[in-house]
Amino acid sequence: MDFFDDRKDSERGDANALITLLGEELNASTYKHFRKDKVEILNRAPSFGTKKGNRLDRWIVDRENNRLLQCEIKNWAASAIDGKRLKSDASDEDTRRVVEYNWKNQLNVQLSNNIKHPGKVSKVLLKMKLPKEHETLKTEPLLIYWMPISLDRNGKEPLSKISVKMLGLPIESTFTNLYIFSVSLYLRQLYKNGKGEKDINLDMAHLERRIKILNKLKIK
Repeated sequence: MDFFDDRKDSERGDANALITLLGEELNASTYKHFRKDKVEILNRAPSFGTKKGNRLDRWIVDRENNRLLQCEIKNWAASAIDGKRLKSDASDEDTRRVVEYNWKNQLNVQLSNNIKHPGKVSKVLLKMKLPKEHETLKTEPLLIYWMPISLDRNGKEPLSKISVKMLGLPIESTFTNLYIFSVSLYLRQLYKNGKGEKDINLDMAHLERRIKILNKLKIK
């Protein structure tokens, strides 16, 4: 968490390189951990079912609530443009301040009427073609961010939601609400409850496979 949120032990380019390697899987797997393994992450990307057009990052089956989440993952951390550093032991006030800043920044940039939509974030509001085996499930949009972000006034809750109408975007969407999950806030919550890195087990099969490939490479 310090590496991505505070750039600790990091040189220029390190964060982006690691995010490329493990970012999407880390974020999706952390959401699964948050849901106490009551969801299933599908190994396919949501799309319109065509070769062209917008694509998202993951389908997540939520059997507990009988719904299918079409998920866009943003790995943006402190190293990103306009990113704010936040230590793992930051005070509640400092955390709240960064959370509020990140949300306002999203409203002013990615969720602003001043850019063309659908964009990098707002494309999550476009309904994707459902997998045949899950066509009976209700679909809802989920944004997963690494960075500390939430609509919670105290800046603590990792999962929040907002009415799509309240966003006022010039985009046609059939969805009522947009769900937003912060990986950073959830991990901070776990650490404050006394859980360390060794206590958090994430299902990251794809990362394990990539590490095996790297181990096979002979780098001189």
